[in-house]
Amino acid sequence: MPTHEIHEEKKVIINWLRRLGMEFQTGFIVLNTELENHPIIYANQSFLEMSGYEEEEVLGQNGKFMHGSKTDKRVGQKIRNCMESKKAGIFEIVNYRKDGLPFWNEITIQPIIMHETNFTFTIMLQRDITDRKRAEALINLQQQIHNDMGKGYLLSFLLQKACDTVESFFKDDTKCTVLFVNDAGYFQVGAGKSMPSEFHDKVEQIQSSPVTGTCGAAFHTNQTVIVEDMKTSPLWNGLQYLVEELHFTSSWSVPIDDANGKAIGTFGIYFTDKTLPTEEDIAFVEQIGSIVSLTVRYSQQQEEILRLAYTDKETALPNRNYFINELKELLDEKKEGFVAFVSADEYIKVVDQYGHTAGDALIREIGKRFLRAGMSANHVIARFSDSTIALVNLNPLGDVPAYLEKLSQCVIEPINVQDMELFLTLKMGVALITPKQQDEKELIRYADSALSKAKLRAGESICYFENEHDDFMMRDLRIANELSAALRREEIDVHLQPKVDLKSGKIISFEALARWNSPELGSIAPDVFIPAAEKNGKIRLLEQVVFKRVLTWLKKRKELGLELRQVAVNISADHFFHHSFIPHLVDRMAEYGIEHKWIQLEITERIGFVDIETAHQVFKKLNRYGFTSSVDDFGTGYSSLSYLQKLPVSEIKIDRSFISSMHEHGTLAIVRTIIQLAENLNMTAVAEGIETEQQRSILVSLGCRVGQGYFYYRPMSLEEANLL
Repeated sequence: MPTHEIHEEKKVIINWLRRLGMEFQTGFIVLNTELENHPIIYANQSFLEMSGYEEEEVLGQNGKFMHGSKTDKRVGQKIRNCMESKKAGIFEIVNYRKDGLPFWNEITIQPIIMHETNFTFTIMLQRDITDRKRAEALINLQQQIHNDMGKGYLLSFLLQKACDTVESFFKDDTKCTVLFVNDAGYFQVGAGKSMPSEFHDKVEQIQSSPVTGTCGAAFHTNQTVIVEDMKTSPLWNGLQYLVEELHFTSSWSVPIDDANGKAIGTFGIYFTDKTLPTEEDIAFVEQIGSIVSLTVRYSQQQEEILRLAYTDKETALPNRNYFINELKELLDEKKEGFVAFVSADEYIKVVDQYGHTAGDALIREIGKRFLRAGMSANHVIARFSDSTIALVNLNPLGDVPAYLEKLSQCVIEPINVQDMELFLTLKMGVALITPKQQDEKELIRYADSALSKAKLRAGESICYFENEHDDFMMRDLRIANELSAALRREEIDVHLQPKVDLKSGKIISFEALARWNSPELGSIAPDVFIPAAEKNGKIRLLEQVVFKRVLTWLKKRKELGLELRQVAVNISADHFFHHSFIPHLVDRMAEYGIEHKWIQLEITERIGFVDIETAHQVFKKLNRYGFTSSVDDFGTGYSSLSYLQKLPVSEIKIDRSFISSMHEHGTLAIVRTIIQLAENLNMTAVAEGIETEQQRSILVSLGCRVGQGYFYYRPMSLEEANLL
């Protein structure tokens, strides 16, 4: 607030503060806390020099104008609360100068209350404490790295902390990297997550030399190198594409040394503006370089110690001790997941024929394939015993079957051992990590017990340890796992249910219905295994199996000279919108020599809710190929009447829930409307779930001509359908 806006009785105070500010070497500002925005009404010269702003740019502002992305908003709120409470206080906060450089500001708040005039000011003393904060940051960084190294954190994680520390003291777009130089002379990225991955990819293709950038020069001279303008510096000739892509202008680099003082890499800092370091900057960055050098040395020593203690020397995989320690750490996160023990039937045969060295090679290759799968950050693999690989993974329990399926896929390709090419048969024992089960010893015992059970089964097998708390969950997981195996073994069967003329009872066409009778689980209802297939990404494969069975049946009838009837095949939204849906459909029809008119695609009405425009295009393409389409479960989904006219389909099926409730006046009206709607749109209305003569009569009276249900036929096997 400008001084002239303050009442006369307050001018005396402001003039006194102004005179004080001229003599006072510490920066300070005065705020009017009687106004909501707490505007600055005075700033002394020391504050202006410290912040880089002019007086007219400061007056009237709220103190937040110096906040930025590195400013702790919680501290900012504490400062505001302190002012409003009219209490004194001292706070440390990151503020930003006018040029965008952050600095640590120690703010001392002192309220001034003029009792005679009942007027309150707040004085904020400001002191740049960045140098002290840098010193503290160096001490904290050393302590954090020491502690984290003891916990076994990766070197890249430790080095990233050094990058983060330096970046916190410079402008927001400043980026830091740690680069090593390998034996072949090429750069290797050690840390620098703020850099784009494209930078890392390109840098690792560059061989270092005294003139390959700031870091190359620092590495080969083993001295700190400063480049003010990378666009004109000879060090960056040939590397201008990196400078331009990332909009860099200045860069500094300090060497990283080994125990003998030989450079092994560099710590680099990159700026988008021209930036020359102060003496304090150089000292700070070189101290960071020293910490990084020590970190690398100690990490290498620690890695060797840990390697000897936690690595299986025959396979180079983590060993049992490592696995148990990691399992304990992961369980502290209190998340869901699983522990699995995996064994291959072929291990014993390999050892018997070629010895334990060959058995070790087999386990090593399986472990490598599992590790290459890299399906989760919370993913630990170890050799638990001679023949057993142990895994632990933290993931929602619903994702476990898909995860195990990916592991099974890792050994689809054979493994070469000596002169044998082995196709492996994996056995898996799985113990689930749940809120009720978080004990590492029990989980290991359960997984081992489940593996013993899996080994008793023929072929590839996955067994879960079961207890009384997990019955429902276990059934879902078993279904998902067995479904994957059933699809591979083509256990999914198809039954057909006729669609008939409601007046004559004559069969018009069929609907194909998937059926699954599992050797392990028995008969599984479609409303159980179809949602499981959708959830686990198997629905397209399931529908392709059904389609293949239908085409095989039609081809056989054609070869026998039997009458062909159209068969409707259900298609999910995931399959319908997939880019390969129509090409695969057409190719299969050609392969089996079946005309397109004998296949109808039956799609749930919810498909229009997903993407009406794309659905329209897919239906049009199906029509051009000669396929007919049907909308299933009509009336139960979303906005049916508003989009149905946009979809070029030939049939709508009235959901069975409406047919069973036609005795209710409101439902009867809905059924009548659907039948009339179909007629008006030149479509066929098909009533599902007809079970009584009364239902048939009502539908006929309403003008419905086609239906299906137990009143006429139950779903039947393909062999039974051949007799009709």
